[in-house]
Amino acid sequence: DAVRLLADGERHYLLNQIVLTSYRQRHDPTAAPQAVALVWRDVSEQFDLHRSDKRWLVVKWLLAWCGAEALLLVLLRTTKRSTQRLMQRQQAAVREARAYLQALLDSATGVSIIATDPQGRINLFNSGAERLLGYSAAQMIGKHTPALIHLEEEIQARAAELSAQAGRPVEGFEVFVHNARGGEPETRQWTYRCQDGSLRPVNLTVSAMFDGSGRITGFLGIASDIGELQQATRALQKSESRFRGLVANLPGVVYRCANDADWSMRYVSEEILSLSGYPPSDFIDNRVRSFSSIVHPDDLAITYRAGEAIERQEIFELTYRLRHADGHNVWVREKGRGEYDSQGRLLWVDGFLWDISERQAIEDELRLSQQRFRNAFTTAPQGMALVAPDGRWLEVNDALCQMLGYPREELLATSYQSVTHPEDLEADLENAQDLLAGRINAYQMEKRYLDKQGQVLWVLLSVSLVRDGEGRPVHFVAQIQDFSDRVAAERAVREREHYLRTLLDNVIDAIVTIDEAGRIETFNHAAEHIFGYRHAEVAGCNVSLLMPEPYRSAHDGYIQRYLRTGEAWVVGQSRELEGLRRSGERFAMELAVSQISHQGQRRFIAVIRDIAERKRIEQMKNEFVSTVSHELRTPLTAIAGSLGLINGGALGAVPDTMQQMLAIAQSNSQRLNELINDLLDMDKLVAGKMHFELQAQPLQPLLEQALLHNQPYADQHRVRLRLQVEGDAAVRVDGQRLAQVMANLLSNAAKFSPPGGQVEVRLQRCAEVLRVAVTDHGPGIPDAFKPRIFSKFSQADAGDTRQMGGTGLGLAICKEIVERMGGHIGFDSREGRGACFWFELPITGSET
Repeated sequence: DAVRLLADGERHYLLNQIVLTSYRQRHDPTAAPQAVALVWRDVSEQFDLHRSDKRWLVVKWLLAWCGAEALLLVLLRTTKRSTQRLMQRQQAAVREARAYLQALLDSATGVSIIATDPQGRINLFNSGAERLLGYSAAQMIGKHTPALIHLEEEIQARAAELSAQAGRPVEGFEVFVHNARGGEPETRQWTYRCQDGSLRPVNLTVSAMFDGSGRITGFLGIASDIGELQQATRALQKSESRFRGLVANLPGVVYRCANDADWSMRYVSEEILSLSGYPPSDFIDNRVRSFSSIVHPDDLAITYRAGEAIERQEIFELTYRLRHADGHNVWVREKGRGEYDSQGRLLWVDGFLWDISERQAIEDELRLSQQRFRNAFTTAPQGMALVAPDGRWLEVNDALCQMLGYPREELLATSYQSVTHPEDLEADLENAQDLLAGRINAYQMEKRYLDKQGQVLWVLLSVSLVRDGEGRPVHFVAQIQDFSDRVAAERAVREREHYLRTLLDNVIDAIVTIDEAGRIETFNHAAEHIFGYRHAEVAGCNVSLLMPEPYRSAHDGYIQRYLRTGEAWVVGQSRELEGLRRSGERFAMELAVSQISHQGQRRFIAVIRDIAERKRIEQMKNEFVSTVSHELRTPLTAIAGSLGLINGGALGAVPDTMQQMLAIAQSNSQRLNELINDLLDMDKLVAGKMHFELQAQPLQPLLEQALLHNQPYADQHRVRLRLQVEGDAAVRVDGQRLAQVMANLLSNAAKFSPPGGQVEVRLQRCAEVLRVAVTDHGPGIPDAFKPRIFSKFSQADAGDTRQMGGTGLGLAICKEIVERMGGHIGFDSREGRGACFWFELPITGSET
């Protein structure tokens, strides 16, 4: 920055040149300035006064001096005769010249003039010096000038500079006259100390005075007070600093452009860099590019409106796009006006640009949002409406018109109160008043509308309120969803649930539902009667509460295994086991478990039947059968033995006419013996008297032996037995009882296989169990017979009994034996495609 004095011939201006720096220059001092602000002040009067005083003082003094010298020379050339007269005249002239010079010096009150001898003692102190310093001439004549009126620190600082330049010490009075001794006056700024102690900044010009031989006769110092000028300069600089700070902090671009053909930029602020991506220097005088070159081509016509407004001497405001240096568009708002002289001629144009891209984006988004709302409002599948605070329909969509059965114009002529069911109107009005009062932000309610035909429509009403900028209600926004069908469906569901609840509460079987963790969820009246618990007492409890050991400990494992592997043991089957009443009584029950899905989660429904009475009757039957079997076995053994002896010829040859009848009698006695043996085995199993020798051993050797022993029987039916081993492990079994199970399964498979067929026996490992499956290719098991297949004395039909033989106890015995060994048995069959009977036994050491 610099301060200069400029003149245009008539006026003088104090010019302050301020460099406008950019962000880059503040961090890189070597960078070139982007722009310079020039601020000036008219100081013509002060300068003219200073120059006039100084000029006339020097001129008059020099004229007087020259005149005096001329008079002296003239007097010296006169003759001796006129010497005295000329001397008198010269002295008079000198006195007159001195008086004139003194008058001249005294009249220069605005300039301090101090003259000294070569040693610095003051010999001239004019009235301007008296006025400036406050000392009188009498006080200062003969004094040494630096001692009283100069600051010691300034003298020392200047002495150091001059000493460094001269290469020798320069001090004292020599500091002021060192450069003037060369004949060139020196002007510097110094600070005078006045008599009252105040300090005055001055511009001091020191020049040397020489005699005719070129010797210095003294020094002349002419000083002018620049305090006011400095104050004006500082005020001007402060003003410019505020202006520059204001411009730097404005959220936009300040510019000034000339009134020329190209509208050349004379000044543009730093913000143009962020707005356009180009530095301000590019636009000054259109050095690199003009401002119009970065205006979007499609928006150039908009900028022409500025010229029209300037012609009318009006402020202009424009909105258009700029092309940023990186290629994207920037929306800007421009506001400006022309500056005119007194004759109305345009001098320049000042203006301001700011970025409105964000606001434009918001406005675009608002327009898009409004369009979306309009589209959503019009095409929404549910009813929508804008409602005035007093209830009048302001706008309705087609869905609402169709819902209520009114044409649009007819519906807009009504209010929502007129179509609301009378019983729901009060609640709706209360909600609307709360919304208008600001107690709630929105509300939702189920209410009834009456359509044009008077039919009731159940709707879900959602209402919000739109307010203006001052918080005044404008209109309601209502969404109306017709759920009359849902209400009817819910009513039907409730009726269905009531029907099912009534049905469940009145069946004689206990029905219990449990979740995946085995917790009880529902417990009907029959279950309460059978187990002795109330529903509230068992809800949330594990269903194992209703089971005695060992079922209680094994129950959770059954569920987890089913959930993990999908292998059903209880689920989908009917089983007989023991239950536990609240009293601690154990009782026999029949359990059937099925799986359902409820709300995306698996649930299990257990249907439980108390079969304690049936078991008691079966026990009586079993005891009767056991007693009869024992009583029949002894005579039957004797009969069978006797018939064997007769048919064997021990008593002689049997007549041909009797041989067939005796053979039939012997065959039937053997079948009766087998029946008695099966009855006795069944009796032992049911009574728990059958002894089991359980040993850990692999199954493959036992199966191979079973196939070997049963192959002769299969040969009678021309059927081949084949073993397929896919995995083996040690299980705890009774080898003899396992052979009995395999004999029953293999004999059944052989009997029902077609001649020339094959029975496959497969041994495989499934997780923690070994599975043995016996598969035939016979007629399969009828669907009607499947639920009774493991029951006692159960066969498909009487014809098969006569044709294939058997007691109907084999599968029942197999089931009891397998379960006594810790396993379970089942089958898979499709009628006409054979059957597969299988049993599973837990591997030794497994959790199962």
